[in-house]
Amino acid sequence: MALDTSLRSLMAMLMIPLILYMMLAVINLIMEFLKTRLLTMVHLGSGTLKADGSEQVLFEYVRNEPFTIMGYVNLKNMTDGDVTTINSYVKLAVDDEYTLYASQTYRNKQKQPLLYIQKLPALRGFKITLKQEKGEYKYYPFEFYMGVVG
Repeated sequence: MALDTSLRSLMAMLMIPLILYMMLAVINLIMEFLKTRLLTMVHLGSGTLKADGSEQVLFEYVRNEPFTIMGYVNLKNMTDGDVTTINSYVKLAVDDEYTLYASQTYRNKQKQPLLYIQKLPALRGFKITLKQEKGEYKYYPFEFYMGVVG
């Protein structure tokens, strides 16, 4: 009976390091997997564009690997009577031409002036344009980021 208890105690003591080692190995595998799935953010650029009545390129980014683009356009300088359209274009790898993805028109002074450009995936290119159609031409600050997996 005493030998049986001693043997069980010894086996339990030997199993603890083995279980801890296996747990650490699993945690390490999970961490390595997550590193390949994390999105790394890179600041691509920021600035200010003064509208001139034409469709102007506010921001454009071209790359030959998958990426995501996100950013902000500040409409804080718009006043009553202003009409501004923001267009988003994506360049598809198949035809290598920009295609309109989204278009939104903003009118008058904005209660929430900071426009967030949604995170969009692309393989070849991404372009945001701005056209102020009415009102005294304004300055539009912007800032864009790229996300890369890995």
